[in-house]
Amino acid sequence: MTKPSIKKILSYTSQALVFVAIFYAITLWQQKDMLETGSQNLAPSFALVDMDGNLVKFDPKAQTKQTLIYFFAPWCPVCHASIDNIESIKKSTGNRVNFLIIALDWKNKQQVEEFLAQHELTIAVLLGTQSTLTQFQIGGFPSYYVISDTGRLTSKDMGYTTELGMRLRLGF
Repeated sequence: MTKPSIKKILSYTSQALVFVAIFYAITLWQQKDMLETGSQNLAPSFALVDMDGNLVKFDPKAQTKQTLIYFFAPWCPVCHASIDNIESIKKSTGNRVNFLIIALDWKNKQQVEEFLAQHELTIAVLLGTQSTLTQFQIGGFPSYYVISDTGRLTSKDMGYTTELGMRLRLGF
C-alpha cells in the first residue's frame, strides 16, 4: 500500500473546500427570503387548528422555552425524510423545547393524514393556511425556525437538515 502524495491530499482538500463553499452559498441563497433572525426580530404570532380540531395559539411574547417550528408539505419527499429527525429530537429533549409542526400547501385534511400515517409522531400537527405561509415567508419545504425563550428568531433553515444539524441549532 502506498502513501497518498502531498499533491493528492492538497487536491482532495481543495475539492472539499470548494464543495463546502458551494453548499454554504446555496444555503444562504435558499434562506434569503425567509424571516430575518436576530435579537430584535420577534417571531410572528398565530392561532391554528390541529388535526383534532383544537385551536393552538402561539404568542412569541409568552414564550418560556425555546421553540422549533417545522413547516412541511404532505407532497414533499424531503419532508418525509426529515420529519422523523424532528420526532427523534423531541423524544430526547423531553419538555426542554417546544415543538410545532405545521402542514402547509395541502389540498385537504386527508392528504395531511396520509402523510402522517407514514410517521410515528408524538408532536401535534397544525393545519397551516396561506396566511401562515406568507407570515413566515416560507418559500420551500421543509423550512424551520428556532425561536428563543424570549420569542426571538434565532435560526432558520430550508431543506433537509440532519438530526445533528438541528441539535446544533437548538444547542443540544
